[in-house]
Amino acid sequence: METIQYILKSAGILSLFYLVYIFLLKKETHFTFNRLFLLIGVLAATIFPFIQFTKTLIIETPALASFPSTETASETLSSAAFNTNYSIENILLYIYVLGVIIFSLRFIYQFISLFILLENHPYKLSNNCKIIEVSESISPFSFFNYIVYNPTLHTSNELAMILAHEKAHIEQLHTIDVLASNLLLIIQWFNPLAWGYKSSIVENLEYLADRTTITRINSKKEYQLALLNTSLASPLSAPTNKFYNSFIKKRIIMLNKANSNRQNAFKAMVVVPLLTIFLWGFNVNEVKKYVEIPSENNKVKTENIKEKALQPVLDKKNIAVITGIEPVTESIGQKTPQAMAKKQSPLQETYRVKINKNTTDASLQEIKEEVKSKYGLELSYAAIRNNLNEITSLTLTYTGNGNNGNYQVSQDKGIDEFFFFIDKDGKTGFWSEAVEKRHKERMQRRKLKSQERSLDMNKRKMEMQERIQKRKMEIEKRRSKMKNTHPTPSASPNNEAQEVQGQTKAKRQINKNKKAGNTLYFIDGIASTKKQVELLLPENIDKVNVLKSEKALKKYGGKGVNGVIEITTKK
Repeated sequence: METIQYILKSAGILSLFYLVYIFLLKKETHFTFNRLFLLIGVLAATIFPFIQFTKTLIIETPALASFPSTETASETLSSAAFNTNYSIENILLYIYVLGVIIFSLRFIYQFISLFILLENHPYKLSNNCKIIEVSESISPFSFFNYIVYNPTLHTSNELAMILAHEKAHIEQLHTIDVLASNLLLIIQWFNPLAWGYKSSIVENLEYLADRTTITRINSKKEYQLALLNTSLASPLSAPTNKFYNSFIKKRIIMLNKANSNRQNAFKAMVVVPLLTIFLWGFNVNEVKKYVEIPSENNKVKTENIKEKALQPVLDKKNIAVITGIEPVTESIGQKTPQAMAKKQSPLQETYRVKINKNTTDASLQEIKEEVKSKYGLELSYAAIRNNLNEITSLTLTYTGNGNNGNYQVSQDKGIDEFFFFIDKDGKTGFWSEAVEKRHKERMQRRKLKSQERSLDMNKRKMEMQERIQKRKMEIEKRRSKMKNTHPTPSASPNNEAQEVQGQTKAKRQINKNKKAGNTLYFIDGIASTKKQVELLLPENIDKVNVLKSEKALKKYGGKGVNGVIEITTKK
């Protein structure tokens, strides 16, 4: 993970320098200053990711009360750790390393081809420059103090200008810039801005050599024609200074451009605040420092802790002794009356050790030996680490002096820091800020869910009351309608007999089912109560259908176990 962070920070810093160059400096003719700016960008991208700043965050914590001797503390933060060799970070790292290998092999191949060319041809020494004439159709180039060209492709006048140009590269050590840009590209092959950065370095070097050359020759126009003529040859694919480049047009434009104002170079200073913001945002490590706040009943100051209690763990390892943190959990069911009495009296710790993902096995072993020799506790541990040597799973178990407990934590990206403490009465426990935070979040979520359930129940209750009220209104409306539309028929012998017979049958069926308990009633297909049925006028009843046992169960399911009475009124 640290390797990936370094690569990304390096790419970010290089991108800052490149964007400042493109938007503020590229069109200026301060070629020497631009060369220095671009080289500083390469150095900054290499060195600055290693620079780290420390920000101390002070956390105030209340004084600690005692912890029951039979307590058992256990907290599992996540599921069991899986094989981190297949994590996303490692996959990205493997892809990056593969790219570095490929581009490194490409760079080595170019170097070997260049050295074979230099070794297979004799050279002539001229003013500390080794001049090599070749028969291959390649563009003239220089490499350190070597100048290579094909004399048959150029006139004597062109050769003079070519040699002047390449000697300018040699005198100003431009090969170093080219090599630095190629090495940078190997490291940041994935960064598209790094490719542009390399091109900008090479382009600016050509501007520098062109400016130097035209001061040593007679005709600027002939030099520009020579640039065009050499474009017909094929350039050698190697980290060299080539006389011909694909940006011939830009070189000619820069040759004819007036010198820029010197004050324009100060525009490069804009990179300073940008770089400061970048470093402050990504290179600051936050260190938490815990400070104990004594309660009203606990006036013991942290400075009264014996210096001797601090000495065992004040070393350069990832261990620190502090005071004043509450334990993670405690087993209430195992408390004795004596322990409850001690709980009410304020106490202070004498030993506290911090453990995090970077704690080494040697540090864990030292803690184990220390608590055994000084406090008589048998401490055992089992740690699982990833390929970055970070702890992803840790189990701690301790016994002795009437105390026993364990703590288990497992996290894929490395465990959160936690503390193992011993108070002055020998009581032990664990505490973790991350666990406390998650506990508060869980409680908050439970509270919100409880409120949501309560609101939902109230809403359902209101809806039920509205439905009941609506049903009552419908029944009353139907009764009123039946009274108006179905007056009592005239008393003829047949009608009177049928009416008496219907009334008698309905009442008999209703009275027969009074003892049935939870009998279902339906008036015109609408579920009704027994009281609503009793309010019906017998003359308004058309027919009564009684369903028992299997028929009721078949039609109405379990609700019809006590029978069903279906009443149809006269329309």
